[in-house]
Amino acid sequence: MAPTLRCPGVVLVWLFAVVLSFGPVAEARTTLVKGEGGWSLQVDGRPYVAKGVTFSGSAGSAAYEQDCARLAALGVNTLRTWGVGPQTQPLLDAAHKHGLKVLVGLWMRHGQPGAEDDDSFDYLTDTAGMKKQREDTLESVRRYKDHPAVLAWGVGNEVILNSPNDAAKEAYARFLESVVRDIKKVDDAHPVISVDAWVLAVKWWEKLVPSLDAYGLNVYGRGLQALPEALRKEGATKPWLITEFGAQGEWDAPKDERGVPREPDDREKYAVIVDAWNTLLAPHVRTGDCLGLFVFNFSSTFDHTSLWLGMLSGKSTRPAWHAVREAYTGQKPQTPLPEVGALVVQGVKKETSGTWADVAFEVKDPQGRPLDISFAYNFRGAATRFERGEVIRLRATPAATPGSWRVKLPSVKGPIKLYGLAKDASGNLMMATTSVLTSSAP
Repeated sequence: MAPTLRCPGVVLVWLFAVVLSFGPVAEARTTLVKGEGGWSLQVDGRPYVAKGVTFSGSAGSAAYEQDCARLAALGVNTLRTWGVGPQTQPLLDAAHKHGLKVLVGLWMRHGQPGAEDDDSFDYLTDTAGMKKQREDTLESVRRYKDHPAVLAWGVGNEVILNSPNDAAKEAYARFLESVVRDIKKVDDAHPVISVDAWVLAVKWWEKLVPSLDAYGLNVYGRGLQALPEALRKEGATKPWLITEFGAQGEWDAPKDERGVPREPDDREKYAVIVDAWNTLLAPHVRTGDCLGLFVFNFSSTFDHTSLWLGMLSGKSTRPAWHAVREAYTGQKPQTPLPEVGALVVQGVKKETSGTWADVAFEVKDPQGRPLDISFAYNFRGAATRFERGEVIRLRATPAATPGSWRVKLPSVKGPIKLYGLAKDASGNLMMATTSVLTSSAP
């Protein structure tokens, strides 16, 4: 039986009226209602469930209108950002023009280097730093609170996860509560949530941050099915949103014999998104416990994270793009996607760096169209965070045997991740990955 997340009946109503700089008065009403049947989020008097994606954009703010139009066509109704900056106003304007709402992120600094950045902020002692964060946060709320595209505020991202110890977690949670209260004094028209990984922050939120209206949970992979029970065990009493979702992440993936995390194949990346929305989350959306989903991430960068989890790669569409559309609209890809199988480096288990390797890449187009085949690598053992994220193209030539290639290996020493990439005439990019152990050049 699915657990229920209930708390005493209460109705939280947010009313706001805004004057747009580009048009007449616009009035919007957002309501989070707790009734006997569960929670209900309403926008403009109608039930609202966030069918979202996290948003970095395809080519800067100049492309925001095109980005929002494309996402609206996929069935997306909500975007999520992590922080505010010069890009926030044009994004809100573009979102509103295309009928989208935005969960506006308000960044909070992290207590130790982690997945997000290499910051090390001390919530136990840095009173001046906390004062500045509070002031910056409230300034952002004042600046954007009257924009009709604002759905809610998302304060922080995985700060509890990236806090060094319980004392730091408690100090941050107490600071967060004071910031949330201050936000509500400035703007009582929008719900306030905080975002963290899995359920790691729930006990801190429940005990020390009662002013939060809902919880934002970053969850990846098929472990999502265990989330409701995990929330029950942590004593969660608020509704929640899945604020990041995609295939099993590198941090959870088992490693191969060379110590390289095994990336899920593209078929799994597609299926996990569709299954999450249509099967795993659907019952909790119906009860109002789950207020929505944000698939990670709308960005066109060509790097390790984007190839693993992103919706785009440059101008090409990745499996997550099509999975978002099927999840939110029921529409499958307009043309069948390339079918990608194994990627195998043939011969010895250790290759000399800078030499040519024989590679078999199993791939075909269901409609028999020619495919653009290429290869690239990622060196996770590189010295800097930027280098560890780089995916660099490799020289390659077709071999005599169909499906076989000669690929020039990079001049690095250690295990590398090898990508086989196949792009069809419709701009769909599919891939397979494996690893290679390279030794020093002779």
